[in-house]
Amino acid sequence: MWGTILGIAGTTAAVGGAAAAGYAGNNLTYARRDAARANRAGFRDKRITLRTGTTFAYSEGPDSGPSLLLLHAQGSARQSYDRVLPALAEHFHVYAVDIAGHGDSDRTPGCYTVHQVGADIALFIESVAEGPVILSGHSSGGLVAAWVAAEEPHLVSAVLFEDTPFFSTEGERYATQFNYIDLAVPAHDFLLQDVETDFAGWYIAHNAWLGYFGRGRDGIVRYARKRRTTRPDEPLRLWFLPPVTNESYAHMHAFDPAFADAFYERTWLEGFDQADALARITQPATVVHANWRLTGAGILEGAMTNDDATRANDLITNSTLERVHTGHGFHFEKPREYSRLLTDLATRARRP
Repeated sequence: MWGTILGIAGTTAAVGGAAAAGYAGNNLTYARRDAARANRAGFRDKRITLRTGTTFAYSEGPDSGPSLLLLHAQGSARQSYDRVLPALAEHFHVYAVDIAGHGDSDRTPGCYTVHQVGADIALFIESVAEGPVILSGHSSGGLVAAWVAAEEPHLVSAVLFEDTPFFSTEGERYATQFNYIDLAVPAHDFLLQDVETDFAGWYIAHNAWLGYFGRGRDGIVRYARKRRTTRPDEPLRLWFLPPVTNESYAHMHAFDPAFADAFYERTWLEGFDQADALARITQPATVVHANWRLTGAGILEGAMTNDDATRANDLITNSTLERVHTGHGFHFEKPREYSRLLTDLATRARRP
């Protein structure tokens, strides 16, 4: 009897150990596998120096349909789309660009405003895509997409706003927006000190989301900082956290904190009337709204409230509102659903 019990216990431990090893392996290698699939789908990394002198890194896929330009979120990079690129490549000529201050594109401190970033993207479209594109902007990338669609409408045939922080980033509301306390404040504080030089390590120790781990927070910080010391040029990915969590900070090593500081200083959106811009968008649009909640302290965890999303959708002449049950990274969490929304939008896109 005891031998049987011990045998079962040993088998269970072995299975548990194998499962743990598989879990850890997946958490550390998911990005490598996503990139390999994108490469097999025909995506290639490229660079272009625009006439302004700024060099942008981007990935381009095969010409399988209308041009689609993907604009990532603040603190992210073009690689965040790798998981969905193969599906998109079946229907579109896809471009995924690193916005200035992110990834492999140039850093341009002093030029981090929605107006300058939007003008850069408009010039990129003219220089690379050579024609009107379907724009998809995630989070702050959606604010950029709104600027381009409103200011340079001839360059945009349709636009998808992926959980864009419309209105929650305006005025006094921004101080109660999760992105403000999670990224803008740590970036501002990092730039005020001159002891630490690694923003990725600083961010992992000063962000807001780690507070959810309670007493486990300090251990995570120690482990992450040690990993940053031994692998300073690699994206930070932790074996005990799932891909969706790892993606929230994986690209911070290639992020200019001055970009987030422009949000802290309220200069990034200065002179940008979000309601006016949305009202001037006449291209077909889709507004995607992911999960959100207000904490007991009044912090908006998410990009928009339901009222914000409805208001944004109603201001656009020809828009549909899609509510999705995911976190902020909809395209990463549900790539098939994201791809479907874009192919649906393409059928409504304005023809050249």
